[in-house]
Amino acid sequence: MKIFFLLVALFLGLSLGEQATFLDGVLTSGGPAVKPADGSRLFVVVDSFASPMGYSMGLGCDGYYIWNDEAWSRYFARIDPVTHAVVNTFTPTYGNRDMAFDGTYLWASDWETYRIYKYDTSNCAILATYDPGFSGHAHGMAWDGNFLWVGEESGRIYKMNTTGDTIRSIPSPGSYPSDPRGLAFADGHLWVGHQGYGRIYEIDTITGAILNYYSAPGVVPGWRFQQGLDYGGSYLWSTSGGSVNMIYKIDIGMVNVEEHRPISEVKTGLSIKPNPLNHDGRINFTILKASVVKISVTDAAGRVAAEILGTQLLDAGDHQYRWQADKCPPGVYFVILRVNNINLAAKIIKL
Repeated sequence: MKIFFLLVALFLGLSLGEQATFLDGVLTSGGPAVKPADGSRLFVVVDSFASPMGYSMGLGCDGYYIWNDEAWSRYFARIDPVTHAVVNTFTPTYGNRDMAFDGTYLWASDWETYRIYKYDTSNCAILATYDPGFSGHAHGMAWDGNFLWVGEESGRIYKMNTTGDTIRSIPSPGSYPSDPRGLAFADGHLWVGHQGYGRIYEIDTITGAILNYYSAPGVVPGWRFQQGLDYGGSYLWSTSGGSVNMIYKIDIGMVNVEEHRPISEVKTGLSIKPNPLNHDGRINFTILKASVVKISVTDAAGRVAAEILGTQLLDAGDHQYRWQADKCPPGVYFVILRVNNINLAAKIIKL
């Protein structure tokens, strides 16, 4: 495995210490990326590690852990995304393709039974099952906050409720017999993994129109193994199976979505008053234990507009900081609060 990854790195002309940068579907360089002038998303691999699976397939993010399943088997692993350590393993009755987390339960598709399964994350007991109602194999899965999105191999992508009723469907990007692969939902758009073309697409959920596409990490000529996909912890996560067998953490430049896992370190989250504001704003939050905290403000394009608090260790309790916004033009901004390894974001309007 290590030898293969070394050959891949050498093939791409990267040192093992560099981070691969993908912009508009092209591997451009190692190291930091510059956002394209045309406004396309930033797409940067910021971390990667070997999957514990023999053939990595599906990915799900429960807000804290990464879930990974194995092709052709009944084996789930729950992984710490920071240490990369396997926290738990499970051998459920079904489920060997992609995964999605609805805030409480884990959902997984099964290629062989064509069905969708709902799991208790504490023990992987099956709580419900349904037939998605299409003729092809069930594969990619995503959760948009209210509905599941399920990909049919060699077919379309279906928006469904949690009892299996189809709301509507959209075309899957790129015609290829074994796609779509992984699905993820972020920033109002659907992200679609495509094994045949070695790409990750960002598409419109109404029309299915392709908004952007990028080279899937772990893909080199002749080796197209993009599999599972999910969004969590402010990052897009992708996995490549086969002999690559890696999990990738990807920055897609999002700052306008709050972390959707329970934040144990933060009691009351993050608030800004007044909102909208004219001149000065008060940033309020409560932490339950001494924590390393950083606060910044970005504009709608993700550019840093103000550094409110550099990285500091703060005591437990209530905290308030002031944002003097006089020099900032009117518009939409986001206050980014980082507590230890957790990011929270709050939208604010400057009049």
